[in-house]
Amino acid sequence: MVSQAEVAEINTYFRNRMDESKKIWASRGKEARIAALNARAAQSPPTWRQLKGVPLMLHEIGHVGNRPFMIGFGVSAVIALWVQTKFTDEMKESSPYWSQFHLKKAPAGH
Repeated sequence: MVSQAEVAEINTYFRNRMDESKKIWASRGKEARIAALNARAAQSPPTWRQLKGVPLMLHEIGHVGNRPFMIGFGVSAVIALWVQTKFTDEMKESSPYWSQFHLKKAPAGH
C-alpha cells in the first residue's frame, strides 16, 4: 500500500494547494478589488499613467526621444519672452492688432 511518508507528502501538497486556492479566492470580489486598488494607489513611486501636470511634464522631458523637441520648445519660449519684453508702449499704440483688441481703440482708416 502507501507508506506514511507518502501520505504525509500528499497531505502537505494538498495543504499547500488549499492555501494557494484560499489566497486566490480572497483576491476576488468587490472588496478585494477595492483593497487592491488602494494598495496600488499607495505605491511610493507612481507610474507615469498616475502622474499629472508638472510631474508628468518633467517625466516626459527626461526621455531621450523628447529632448530635441524640448530644446526647440525652450528656445522658442525664450525668444517669445525676449520679444515680449522689448514690446514698448509706443509699439503697442502703433500696432493695429494691439490697439484694436487690447487698447480698445480702432486704428484710423478701419
